[in-house]
Amino acid sequence: MNIIIQGGYLIIPKEETVLVEKKNIYIKDGEVFYTRPFEKADRIIDATNKIIFPGLTNAHHHIYSTLSKGVPCEVPFNDFMGNLKNLWWTLDHSLNKEDMILSTAIAMKDSISHGVTTVFDHHISGYTENALSDMADVFDAYGISGTLAFEISDRNGEEFFQESLDENIRFVKAQKGKSVQGMIGLHASFTLSDESLQKIADATEDFPVHVHVAEGEIDGVQCMESYGKGLIERFDSFGLVRKNSLYIHCSNLTEKDLEILKKRDTFIVQAVDSNMNNGLNVGNISKFISEGIKTTVGTDGMHSSTMKAFKNSMIFTKYLNKNCDLGYPEMNALFLNNFKLKKAFGIPLGIEEGEPADIAIFDYEPATPFNNDQFLGHFIFGITESRCQYVFKNDEILLDDYHVTKDLYKDLFERSEEISKAMFKRFESNKRRY
Repeated sequence: MNIIIQGGYLIIPKEETVLVEKKNIYIKDGEVFYTRPFEKADRIIDATNKIIFPGLTNAHHHIYSTLSKGVPCEVPFNDFMGNLKNLWWTLDHSLNKEDMILSTAIAMKDSISHGVTTVFDHHISGYTENALSDMADVFDAYGISGTLAFEISDRNGEEFFQESLDENIRFVKAQKGKSVQGMIGLHASFTLSDESLQKIADATEDFPVHVHVAEGEIDGVQCMESYGKGLIERFDSFGLVRKNSLYIHCSNLTEKDLEILKKRDTFIVQAVDSNMNNGLNVGNISKFISEGIKTTVGTDGMHSSTMKAFKNSMIFTKYLNKNCDLGYPEMNALFLNNFKLKKAFGIPLGIEEGEPADIAIFDYEPATPFNNDQFLGHFIFGITESRCQYVFKNDEILLDDYHVTKDLYKDLFERSEEISKAMFKRFESNKRRY
């Protein structure tokens, strides 16, 4: 397919800043060109004065939460552990294969509609065998790239622990070099014994880790009381602070923990929306970034909009530090690291000449000067509030004038209420499991 995207502002993330250029883009057989490589166009997209990004990354999602809306959980939760036990741990053990295929299809459509084409998901369900491959098939069907990991913990017994570990290892090895890759998923320090961490370390070579760290205060308190060390320090003692690993939340870290992260080529992923929703502390993004730790944003299953996560992160950083002068350096880093994470896993940026196309067009049209110097002001206060209008991935149009183009898994979508009701019944029977 030959496509011309004309008249838009091209946003190219660089190492330390953003390059803004107004130019036409040409897509020929899924490849990006800056000079016209064909005579006849199959499609001309008028993007005059609109904003053209590389496809965005959601650095931490929980796709399994998609069917949680309206689930009959017992409230009040009283505290974070009550939330985990009465809702999330009960929910995840109630999910079967059909639930997860439907959940993933819903999340893929929602991600595309928000200009998100790369998703790093942290999964758990009531079944383990080929669970990540089931999800990867849906990613591939919609044209979405990313990574998948199965959450390992001790809370479901030794057999489930081993099955979870095996599924991670199988998937990582099977998916090397593919558009959907694997990571090693750990739930959190407080649900993994030293024996379990050693088993994980021994079996997983140097595969990158995806783990919750200090989401709630209980994680850090338990770690210090039981092991006499900080959370990152504990993971590091087992060789589990690895290149390109994702450490999620990081709300209550020690100075020693931060020093370790500074020495490693890793990423902190903040999920401000989720932490605030759970009434928890939020990691100091400004401090992480000033310390030189690569930090970006995820949604933690709250939604699929990376733009919303960017905006809320910047606002909360000001509030947390009681400093209205913060924001621009933090947003610049969160934005650039969003694409550094993508590239760290060999996923092309998708907007530079010669790359496979991975492009999202947002319908914001600047009313004031728009260039390299003005980008962040427009991004924070305008673009993050705009809608994604088009998404191009390789040789496909995934979002066409606000509409997701792929009409897949029709049977599951038509039966979504029936599927959800059956899952809700399993949820009811699993209550008080923990």
